[in-house]
Amino acid sequence: ASGSEDYTELFSRYFSGKIKAESVLAVLSAENDDLRRGAIPNLTVCIEKAPIDGVTYERLLLVLTDVLFTWDGHRLNILSHREAKLSGNIARSEFLASLKRNMPHFAVSELSLKDGAVTVKGVYEKKLTFRMRALVRCTGRYVTDKRGVAKIRFDEATNDNPMLSARDISESLAKASPILSFASFYVQPKVTEVRVDHDMVWFSAK
Repeated sequence: ASGSEDYTELFSRYFSGKIKAESVLAVLSAENDDLRRGAIPNLTVCIEKAPIDGVTYERLLLVLTDVLFTWDGHRLNILSHREAKLSGNIARSEFLASLKRNMPHFAVSELSLKDGAVTVKGVYEKKLTFRMRALVRCTGRYVTDKRGVAKIRFDEATNDNPMLSARDISESLAKASPILSFASFYVQPKVTEVRVDHDMVWFSAK
């Protein structure tokens, strides 16, 4: 490779092999002298439609700083980087798909992602000796634990069937909702911020 254009293609192929996604594009911010000595001050990887730990992210942006690498004409190897930052979003369609996939006995009638809150309305069905249904409404927000994993906590939950527990249903909905975790990603950043608005869930991690 002789020039930043060649290195861009080289690194795009490298990350395509490391990150499962529909589209992966590497963007290098480096002078030719930097590249010749195996250094990249700033490396950005643009990722689209990436499934990670059961959640498909619409877009991800991975930024690595002070990257050191080797290239012998056949094999590229990233030796180290000083800092890694990851940001991205989950679309409303993926949120709905996650609920349907992980909680098939709950039929969503309305999903609101705005003003920092997640509100889910729908019909919950449970089969005991006979079939029971409840009209459920849950509202909550994403919270991040010490491991840097972000999950929804539903603080408000109501239903119209006293024989079914609104609390149990809301806890099941929280588990069925997208969980932001990057333990199996190329880097393992911790989620530091989650924003919910405009029918999307946005996050940043480092």
